[in-house]
Amino acid sequence: MMEYALRKAERLKRRDFRSAKWVRSGKTRHFLLFMSTNEHSTKRFGVVVSRKIKGAVRRNRIKRLLREFFRLNKELFLGCANYSVRVTRMPSSVSWDAVSRELRLLATRAVNT
Repeated sequence: MMEYALRKAERLKRRDFRSAKWVRSGKTRHFLLFMSTNEHSTKRFGVVVSRKIKGAVRRNRIKRLLREFFRLNKELFLGCANYSVRVTRMPSSVSWDAVSRELRLLATRAVNT
């Protein structure tokens, strides 16, 4: 049985973003996926949204949707790696369907390359 929680150990912290050697793994219209190896025995995930995207409510909503996608679809990501999603442009429709469709495409591209 798969665990659906997003545990504290699976979240990237500010120091993790700075110390990792990031490699771009994929790109879609609104998102960039970066990956780096880690010494932990788990997948870890983080989100970066620039303040250039106006509106804290919109930024927080997209971050929540991205973390929720990772929480429900951990099997799409390879193990023992850090993943960071950067929001380059805000999607016009910040809905679960639109975001999950684009992230699923991004994750499958990253794993296949």
